[in-house]
Amino acid sequence: MTVAARPSDTEQHRDWSKRFREAGRDIAQGALKFELWTSLAQDDLRQRYRRTVFGLAWLTFSYLVFITAKIFIFGALNPAPLAWFAAYVTVGFLVWQLLNSFVVDGCTSLINSETWVKGVQLPYSTYFYESIWRDIIIFAYSAVVAAVVLVLTGHLPGWAALSVPPALVLIVVNGLFVHMLLGVICLRYRDIAQIAQTAMRVLFFLTPLVWTPEQVGPIAAFLVWNPFTYLIDIVRAPLIDGQIPALSWIVSLGLTAALGAVAFTVFAFFRNRLAVWY
Repeated sequence: MTVAARPSDTEQHRDWSKRFREAGRDIAQGALKFELWTSLAQDDLRQRYRRTVFGLAWLTFSYLVFITAKIFIFGALNPAPLAWFAAYVTVGFLVWQLLNSFVVDGCTSLINSETWVKGVQLPYSTYFYESIWRDIIIFAYSAVVAAVVLVLTGHLPGWAALSVPPALVLIVVNGLFVHMLLGVICLRYRDIAQIAQTAMRVLFFLTPLVWTPEQVGPIAAFLVWNPFTYLIDIVRAPLIDGQIPALSWIVSLGLTAALGAVAFTVFAFFRNRLAVWY
């Protein structure tokens, strides 16, 4: 009886190295197809608002109505000055909307691209970039409302606001990692997408968006386990409090590194199996 030879450590190392190189090449080649994934994202949004009077301006208007209702409803329950609370809620929701979109859309980024995957040979990361770019466009339209609220409430940008662009870049990088991780996992196990969406609805109430830590007393201690708290804080604190939260930056960078390592490993290991999972 012949016994199959087990792969040596050297062969396994070469296999892993090859997988990582191919995954890195996929990410790089997908990024180079900038014109394709930006056009796909913009066309998708245009189709959503086709034959409407205001078109994409509905993104700004809907966020304005939503945030106005939140400010007046929850502002009456919060002891903080209304002007400060308005800026606090507006910026917090703006970042939360982006983070939530990254998670929810990341789950379905490969699932919704089935026709493209089967019909056109493109790097898988192309569909990640398309989804992320679509979320960034929505964020940009909503950011108009946030900018107006900050000006009206007297929160003019100071030197600390210089940290906001790098903070947003870090959040987008996290968005790419989330797409790489959840896009692969949800393609194989479709129920994970429903679990993730439900989890985000619960985390909405556990994240300081319409309430401040001072309001919840001892419960605020649990905020240290909520990664969204730190990612929101690195954008919100410089804009409304005029300070750069060092702890939130340290935690956010650590979380990004850990998420990136896990996401890239999962993407590299299962990338060759993705087409079979459709």
